[in-house]
Amino acid sequence: MSVALENARLFDETQRLFKAEQQRAAELQIINSIQQGLASKLDLQAIVDLVGAKLCEILDTNDIGIRLHDKASDLIHYLYEVEHGQRLTIPPAKPSALYRKLRSDRQAIFGPTAEISKTFGLKLLPGTEQSKAVAQVPIIAADGVIGSISVESFEREDYFNESNIRLLQTIAASMGVALENARLFDETQRLFKAEQQRAAELVVINSIQEGMAAELDFQAIIDLVGDKLREVFKTGDIGIAWWDEKANLVHQMYAYEHGVRLNIPPTSPRPGGSMERTLQTRETLVANTLAEQQAMGVAEPVPGTDQSLAIVRVPIVGSDRVLGTIQLENYEREHAFGEAEIRLLTTVAASMGIALENARLFDETQRLFKAEQQRAAELAVINSIQQGMAEKLDFQAIVDLVGDKLREVFHTGDIGIRWYEAETGLMHYLYQYEHGIRQSVPPRQPLVGGPWSEVLRTRQPVVFRDRADAAVLGASALPGTDDSQSAVFVPILGSDRVLGLIVLENYDKEDAFGEAEVRLLSTVAASMGVALENARLFDETQRLLKETEQRAAELAIINSIQQGLAAELDFQAIVDLVGDKLREVFATPDLGINWYEEKTGILHYLYIYEHGKRLSIEPQPPRPSGNFETMIRTRGPIVYNTAADYERAGATACSGSSISKTSSARTLTASRNFAC
Repeated sequence: MSVALENARLFDETQRLFKAEQQRAAELQIINSIQQGLASKLDLQAIVDLVGAKLCEILDTNDIGIRLHDKASDLIHYLYEVEHGQRLTIPPAKPSALYRKLRSDRQAIFGPTAEISKTFGLKLLPGTEQSKAVAQVPIIAADGVIGSISVESFEREDYFNESNIRLLQTIAASMGVALENARLFDETQRLFKAEQQRAAELVVINSIQEGMAAELDFQAIIDLVGDKLREVFKTGDIGIAWWDEKANLVHQMYAYEHGVRLNIPPTSPRPGGSMERTLQTRETLVANTLAEQQAMGVAEPVPGTDQSLAIVRVPIVGSDRVLGTIQLENYEREHAFGEAEIRLLTTVAASMGIALENARLFDETQRLFKAEQQRAAELAVINSIQQGMAEKLDFQAIVDLVGDKLREVFHTGDIGIRWYEAETGLMHYLYQYEHGIRQSVPPRQPLVGGPWSEVLRTRQPVVFRDRADAAVLGASALPGTDDSQSAVFVPILGSDRVLGLIVLENYDKEDAFGEAEVRLLSTVAASMGVALENARLFDETQRLLKETEQRAAELAIINSIQQGLAAELDFQAIVDLVGDKLREVFATPDLGINWYEEKTGILHYLYIYEHGKRLSIEPQPPRPSGNFETMIRTRGPIVYNTAADYERAGATACSGSSISKTSSARTLTASRNFAC
């Protein structure tokens, strides 16, 4: 009988597995059918429609939704929504708590609609009814959950089971892959079209750049660019303007309206207007409607010209400043200028800025060529001075070297190099010559309102060409010196402040110093500032090195004492060890270590040496208002560096000591354990 029962059980199991296999085969056939359809689609909505229609057919239902999540806007888009066989249009909405659960767990949620609605606080979508059962299955792509498939049943609450949920999950997985492929395809198409457009733009840009490369004439470059842009944009409405920053005038170098070239006189940018804003902020102006032009402060048309419907203006930038603008207008329609036009204009403007700067630099080069020979002679002088300074790290030696060289170069006996000490507010006259004789001038406060004040304010050279200029600048002669006829004051600049001055004077003629002299002195002063800062840093480094060496020696002593202390456990032995070591270190015959017994109020003199002899002093209470009470109050050391300090403090000798009576007792340092 047991064999028969086992056979019956195995037969039932075989039948169950056979039915499950048949069901699984049917599911696979459905999935393959959907995947074949997905493989032929690269359009996102087409994929959604295909899956939605197929699910309605497979599940024999007319209540299905397919939704995608836009992460950028954080909105759910209802791409396919069918209820009772009717296609619904539902506006995008924020993700529900149920969707957030799908996204975090990546697992299907299904069951009676009433329970799920209560759990996740769901509300009916507008124009829909409450179902009896619902299943929400996540659509998963490469970067996570991107949406969901929703299936509802209006017949029974137990509609969903392991089988149909598994089928939905498999379809959702295939759909996620297909949607990701569609997205990548769309992105590839977009990039391909952008690349084609960019290639066309580059052809235009290269054509313009080749033409500009052959030109060094300013107006010729502007005409070349303007003509090419009129051809490319098929427009007769374009302007290229040049900004004279010093005069604050905008020159219309190339202006066309309705295909006719205009001659427009220079004008100043309207304060607060769009042109002033472009010149100051370097921002591209795009006003694609009349309303936008008014909102952005676009000026009224130039007299004799018309009002455009759309305008784009890009700055021409060169040498880190705005040189001018390129402006396109459209008189036929609004919204005429998009990303492509703006990008092309911006690139052309950038190339134009370089070309115009090259043309300007060519003219400037021609002018500078003549000045270069003079500059070469100046550089020889500067190099000579810099080589000398490079060999020096002594502060005064650098000052003397520069002063002597400048006297030689300028063939003068009237020069000064001054150093300002910010901490004291004093000017130090480190190198002062008048009439070929070196002067000794004590430090003094700079004259308020004089040349120094002006140099300090502007960090620029100050020149007075005659006595009238000197009076205006508040310049006056140092006591015991003569009034010069002309002078130049050049700042010596450090990293963050004015360090001092080089002063060159002439007692024989007015207007003795021109651009060349000021430039040479400025260059020398700049190099001198660096050299003097280096010398100061070298001195500071040497000082810190010595302090470090001293500290290292102190630490060696402390370590020596600590090693000795670590080896001792006897109280008096420790005191004696420390006392002996301190007498050795300080090379002194006079030292004491005292111990205060708080319970009895008695001070014990554990280790007392005076004049090299050890003393034995009986314990005694500290003197009222004496050193010890002072240290208890301040918790700090007491230092008497002179006999006068000692007397002023009213300090007296301890019984058995003569420290206060001897003229050699000039210094007493009292610590907490050394006091009377």
